[in-house]
Amino acid sequence: MDWDNLRFVLAVADAGGLTAAGRTLRVDPATVSRRLDALEHELRAKLFHRTRQGLEPTSAGARLVVHARRMAEEVAAVELGLSAEDKGIGGTVAITATEPIAEGFLAPAIATFRSRHPGIAIEVVTDIRFLDLARREADVALRLARPRQGDLRIRRLGTVGYGLYAAADYLARQGAPDPATGFAGQRLVDWPADYAVIPQTDWLRSVAAGAETAMRSNSATARRAAAAAGVGLALLPCLTADGDPALVRIPWPDVPPLELFLVTHRDVAGIPRVRAVLDHLAEEARRLAGHLAGVRSGPAGAPPHPAGGDR
Repeated sequence: MDWDNLRFVLAVADAGGLTAAGRTLRVDPATVSRRLDALEHELRAKLFHRTRQGLEPTSAGARLVVHARRMAEEVAAVELGLSAEDKGIGGTVAITATEPIAEGFLAPAIATFRSRHPGIAIEVVTDIRFLDLARREADVALRLARPRQGDLRIRRLGTVGYGLYAAADYLARQGAPDPATGFAGQRLVDWPADYAVIPQTDWLRSVAAGAETAMRSNSATARRAAAAAGVGLALLPCLTADGDPALVRIPWPDVPPLELFLVTHRDVAGIPRVRAVLDHLAEEARRLAGHLAGVRSGPAGAPPHPAGGDR
């Protein structure tokens, strides 16, 4: 048996399809299909069957997935253990974060980090998925929800504030949103309909039940650009939206924040270059606590007048 084929079995089982598995493995779907066909021929057993939801393991496939996952964990543990013996301060550290955290917090933090540690390169992976730290998909994660599984070291960094934003010319045309009418007459830039990763989605759809949805996107950058272009109102992280001169923040008292967590696998937390990154990010989060939370130094005002909004 070609043990490398088990990686493909595991990827298909986790992703539910050839295309998604190919993205994970960084190969084309035809390669994934060819590897599965070869393994099924070798084992003389069908490993997946097609359903309306995608590819699901057969009983034989499910048993093989258990073994494949155990092997992957063992390989990852060996790699982590060997990496943990690295005593150098140089090298690369991979960090995963969402787009707004990467743009509004991580990128500026890397600039100051590199001035202290020029020998350490940073690789940033922006993804709303929780990448697997045990498999070394990343060394460090900045996450907006506390992980519940895995042998991880977790540090709470603070809160990330959200606010309602729109372009000044949009507010000039539509006026400020009225919660008493459920934002009737307003247009909304929303997340995808089935997106429920963060509580802000339910909050926005609750207070803006009367609004028309003009656009949906899982990209925070795309939603911010749409709001700045006048498409409609958007609920955005303050740490990036406050810096956009095309946007006006509409004061709102009860927009729920998110907690920000700094996460790494316990086996790599002691590697000098990883420890240097963890300590620096924690230090920057303390220094920029107000920026992360969306706190402004000036007094909160009334809803902005469209001609002279708070930019």
